[in-house]
Amino acid sequence: MSYTVTENDILSIPAQAAVLALEMTGRVAMGPVGDRMARAGGEALKSALRAAKFVSVGRAAAMEGCGLPFERLILTATPRFLTGKANELMMLRLCYESVFALTEELGIESLALPFLSAMYYHFPQEEAVHIALREAEKWSGKAVFAAETPELLALSQRPYHRPRILSYIGWYRDHALFELDNGLFARVDLRPERREADMIPYFEACYRQGNNPLQTPLPAGEIARLRRLWEELAE
Repeated sequence: MSYTVTENDILSIPAQAAVLALEMTGRVAMGPVGDRMARAGGEALKSALRAAKFVSVGRAAAMEGCGLPFERLILTATPRFLTGKANELMMLRLCYESVFALTEELGIESLALPFLSAMYYHFPQEEAVHIALREAEKWSGKAVFAAETPELLALSQRPYHRPRILSYIGWYRDHALFELDNGLFARVDLRPERREADMIPYFEACYRQGNNPLQTPLPAGEIARLRRLWEELAE
């Protein structure tokens, strides 16, 4: 497991394979890295993409290098950030999981890639970078990220700031639900003897809230206690 972040052009990174981010239509996703790879690949890349099978968001596929300085290209369709309530962050994590799982299957040991979705689709950049680096840590090979702007490079170098609570949603059984400022939700244990809190995707928050439509509001003091618990555990 290792990863590095560089400001160098992705085409100059010595790696067996490179990740090419696609739109849902199958075209190369916009952004400096995608633009450079599309220009370098030219008609050969366009033809290969037209012939390639459809890649859904959160999945990955491989094809030959198409004249680019890599043995293979790993294709993945990246999610758009709409409201933050459509599992966008979870889908981005699935993109990386699929990419790294496919490289393991193909025996690829080095990979050049951009920070997926970080430069387009209005994705929160800090979350996009955090997801990328967290998933790269789990991979057994060497990942080299091409930072497309100085801002992305700076984000990759500084400690991750855990998201803060925006609002209280409700409670279900032993957990309270809070909306966070990163598009996910906090699930905080209501039991005084437990000190647990974690982030969950939107669909689970809806599921839990939807299964308790007649819930009574928690007392303000209990909500404040749970907020403090989340903040302490997020330190």
